Amino acid sequence: MKKCLCLLLVLFTPLAWSANKKVTIDVEQMTCSLCVISINQALRTTDGVIKAKASLKTRQAEVIVPADFDDQRLLGAIAKTGYTGKIHDVAALE
Repeated sequence: MKKCLCLLLVLFTPLAWSANKKVTIDVEQMTCSLCVISINQALRTTDGVIKAKASLKTRQAEVIVPADFDDQRLLGAIAKTGYTGKIHDVAALE
């Protein structure tokens, strides 16, 4: 029974991975490490977000979400922290 379950997980897990997308968001107001922490926390606590990482160097946040996720929710999460985000790019993950 355990072998069957493991086999099913191995076969169907790649299908779940392919249903994600990477959203890159420009956040120009980030000027310090606390800004990055605030943006990361806001994005990571948004329901549906799989992974989020903001960068002070690029002044961008890269977020992995399901393919059917509403990108405006990410901008709303950033806005709640007092920053303004702008969608830079959306790319399907394979």
